[in-house]
Amino acid sequence: MDSNNHSDIGDEDLEELLSTLLHALRASRRRQIIQILEHVKNGNTVSTRWLARQIAAIENGIAVEHASGEPYKNVYNALSQSHLPTLTNAEVIVYDPQRQTVEKGSFFDLAALLLNLSKPAIEAFYRK
Repeated sequence: MDSNNHSDIGDEDLEELLSTLLHALRASRRRQIIQILEHVKNGNTVSTRWLARQIAAIENGIAVEHASGEPYKNVYNALSQSHLPTLTNAEVIVYDPQRQTVEKGSFFDLAALLLNLSKPAIEAFYRK
């Protein structure tokens, strides 16, 4: 599928894209990556270490500067080995494993939109 030409997407490609994005959004850490990257200016890259510290801090309820040790290492390894490659395959991000950098991919905005629409809708439905 050509991610650069969004206007010519057929029904089959749309179904495949939606399936790929929803699969990529299944894991909470992947959703956290998208939420964190929403605050990063388009075209800017962040390091995998920076991203891992942000997520470790969120998961452990601590300040980013205290996100270190085992919790940080666990997040860093999971990002590098699983979550970042999955989001890259879905073209949500561009992950460079050599340089250990991450930037927004061609389908980042669509994934963020799905995430931002889904959470409030689910909360509204279940909190009647």
